[in-house]
Amino acid sequence: MKIGFMQGRLVKSEHGKIQEFPFSEWEKELEIANKINLNLIEWILDKKTISSNPFFLNTDYVKSTLDKYKIQVGSLSDDFFLQNESSEIVSDEILRHLDKVFIKMLELNIPLYVFPLLEGKSLKNIEVENQIILLNKIEQLVPPNIKVCLETDLDYKNINKIFESIDTKIFRINYDIGNSAYEGYDYLEEFDNYFNLIENIHVKDRLYKGETVPLGKGDGNILKVLGELKKRGYKKNLILQAARIAGVDDVEVIINYREIVEEAIA
Repeated sequence: MKIGFMQGRLVKSEHGKIQEFPFSEWEKELEIANKINLNLIEWILDKKTISSNPFFLNTDYVKSTLDKYKIQVGSLSDDFFLQNESSEIVSDEILRHLDKVFIKMLELNIPLYVFPLLEGKSLKNIEVENQIILLNKIEQLVPPNIKVCLETDLDYKNINKIFESIDTKIFRINYDIGNSAYEGYDYLEEFDNYFNLIENIHVKDRLYKGETVPLGKGDGNILKVLGELKKRGYKKNLILQAARIAGVDDVEVIINYREIVEEAIA
């Protein structure tokens, strides 16, 4: 297992959000990550900075900066999709956006696209047949060498129904420990039913039907989940996406979280 972090977690939030692209300090953050030997990152796209994100505007410079600090972008989290105001989950605008994103991902050798089907973009209230139609629209845009990891609030039964009808070479699962706890799902049931589909994991703790909290302070059974991942032979990425802690330096928080995870999977 390789431990990485969600972009923005090593520097202060510019607008008070728990998660956003660190527009002013993205280079500084990469330098910090290099200094603490945290060399895997999940890049963020968000609505506020979508038109100025260097991911789109200066891909060569992003690549050279990543190389300079020896940072690998293992995945991309598309919060722009989540923040898009359209009531239509996969609109023509989103399809055009995805096409542009995939092109840039290929240029930067980013293999995983995390598709957050949550909150206002949840599939919960859509019939399975229509869920599959939406995903098939996206499948037509996905180039070789990129996998789309669905981050969803569906239970394991509905996830299995979807994956019976979509291409599992293209579509995989981004498992979020905290979001699973929020929904009250049993991680053992989830792993028993779709462990082989999990391609990326967000390490986060959350209260049942509540907010994101520091690791070990919520209902995510963090140590047990990590222990189970080790037991089942999970070898892929663990992305630190846990809560900031008021009054504590963000770098110290991430270092502490990494130590918790390292001890649990040792």
